[in-house]
Amino acid sequence: MTDNTSRSARSARVQVLQHRGKSFVTGLRWHPLGSVTGHMKEARQYGREHQLDIVAIRRTPAIIQAGFVARSDDVTKGMYSLAATLAGQLGDSWIAAWRTESDLDQYALVAVYQGGVISGCDMIGTGAEVRRRVAQQRSRGISFTHEYLPLEFEMGGQPLDIEELLQPSNLKREYRLRPLVFGLSKAELMQLVILGVIVAAGVIGWAQWQNHQAQIAKEAAFQAEQRRLEELARLQKESGVEQTPQALEHPWAKRPSVADFIEDCSNVIYQLPLSIQGWQFTSAICDGSQVLSSYKRSGNSTADKLIQATQGHFSDRPAFFDEGNTATLKFDLSIPAAGDEPLKEAIVMLANLSSWLHSFTQSPVLKEVPVVVPIQPAIPGQPAPPPPPPPQWKLFELHYATGITPLDSLSGAPGQGLRLREIKTEYKSGHLIWSVIGDLYAK
Repeated sequence: MTDNTSRSARSARVQVLQHRGKSFVTGLRWHPLGSVTGHMKEARQYGREHQLDIVAIRRTPAIIQAGFVARSDDVTKGMYSLAATLAGQLGDSWIAAWRTESDLDQYALVAVYQGGVISGCDMIGTGAEVRRRVAQQRSRGISFTHEYLPLEFEMGGQPLDIEELLQPSNLKREYRLRPLVFGLSKAELMQLVILGVIVAAGVIGWAQWQNHQAQIAKEAAFQAEQRRLEELARLQKESGVEQTPQALEHPWAKRPSVADFIEDCSNVIYQLPLSIQGWQFTSAICDGSQVLSSYKRSGNSTADKLIQATQGHFSDRPAFFDEGNTATLKFDLSIPAAGDEPLKEAIVMLANLSSWLHSFTQSPVLKEVPVVVPIQPAIPGQPAPPPPPPPQWKLFELHYATGITPLDSLSGAPGQGLRLREIKTEYKSGHLIWSVIGDLYAK
């Protein structure tokens, strides 16, 4: 936004940006519409139920979506939806954030995935709030085709040219907000007449639709079974042992063994230098999928020297934080699953593991935590499956900190039912302090 852009607060959620004499509304409540021919009726029904009377309608090959707002938020027809304006130009998969005022800590955020504006990602907030919302979307596993983020966020992507996107020549009528008139329009009345004619031939169409739905359900069930068989084959290949179908229901079967976790993590952590071109090692953390090591700048060391020194030795270029004084280096791991194994009584497994760690002068904390069994999604066209039965196992969280390396304290430990979640080390006063977090499954 240029200097002629300003914001008017309408509510805690809905806000309006002024740009070149045009008003752009953010904070709309986005809702998908299911009906192709009756989407406006569906939108009016939703608006009536939620006291919302202004709407922007988006139609794409993948989705029909409505963004709702109320006149009480000081929004009027003819204003433009900011999210719809950008989505109409940037495509079906992207996330964008930009500073709205050069002298304010105020950023706009819009995100679109699979053609639809993501709920809660049509907003104005501080830099910290918008950063958290971007990180939240990434943590959900969403991979955007394009990311337009400010350089000061240090989160990758590229800056957004908002001036180009909001120039008047790019504004279409479909981006505008319009009032919801509760009731039926002349066009909708005509649709009802046509619908009455269609109903006469609806019996045949309904039978065909039912057959089509049955075919979809059959195909979905087949695909689900294929995925189960592929997952079971992967477990058998990685563990080297034939697995029963029940292994897919046991979370410990899909996780690495303690020995493999420690070995792969240690092979990376132990080779990390304490200093790289003046950058001093501070900590490293391994979660089984990657090792993230942190270094702090000292003296006249520079980011360029760190990038050059680490090139080709890690999975990615360094990520810099703390105004460029801290860097994180990433090394990706691929550790095979351990496969299924029988469990013993909790009292026995807890005694065995704690006794082993006590013999190394460790003070482990083993705390029972609730077991949450995921609910399987319903097959299209079929009723929701019944709730899963209660699990036949218990779960205990393991945590301890030590000056002894995990390779020494856990090699040969009772590993039955034990899976590690995280190994972390910090360099303090010339020594490495280790902490271990894991999960113990027992009957």
